[in-house]
Amino acid sequence: MSQRLHIDFVETSAFSFKKISLLGLAMLLTAIGCTLYWVQQYQLQQQTLSTLVSASGMSPALRNKPVELPIETASEDEVLYARDIVTQLSIPWNPLLTSLEQVSTQDIALLSIAPNRKKQQVVLTGQAKNMAATLQYVQALAQLNTLAQVYLLKHQIDQSDPYKPVGFTIVAQWKLELGKVAQGKS
Repeated sequence: MSQRLHIDFVETSAFSFKKISLLGLAMLLTAIGCTLYWVQQYQLQQQTLSTLVSASGMSPALRNKPVELPIETASEDEVLYARDIVTQLSIPWNPLLTSLEQVSTQDIALLSIAPNRKKQQVVLTGQAKNMAATLQYVQALAQLNTLAQVYLLKHQIDQSDPYKPVGFTIVAQWKLELGKVAQGKS
């Protein structure tokens, strides 16, 4: 006996109900249930909000009116403090840092740069391979347009290290362009 052969020349659509599996049907019903739950929660929140607004006694005209905040005046100390911060932020750091980068060498490791705007000083702390490299670095810094009165404040040779590096502190007068700093105040 021969078996009956069923040939389907028209493929069913991917969205046909004939191709829905049990897992797909479960996911569809779960998604519909979640959607209904969140719609119900949204409606409940809207009812709660309208109840609170009506209980507060606010008229619809007042609800849309923007709230006017009271204007507070700052004390003189607060104004001076704010001006000091603005002045610090408007200091031209870039020329100083760019010029220090131009002088850097392989024999010098600059560890910290501590600028003092009020005294117009810069304190540089670092390590050098030897004392000669330290002195050459001080001379190179003295040639910069952004610094003046560059001198070696203190140095210390690390005797415990076999290479005997020199730790140093250099102080220099920082030539601030006060015109640019003053413009930041206004």
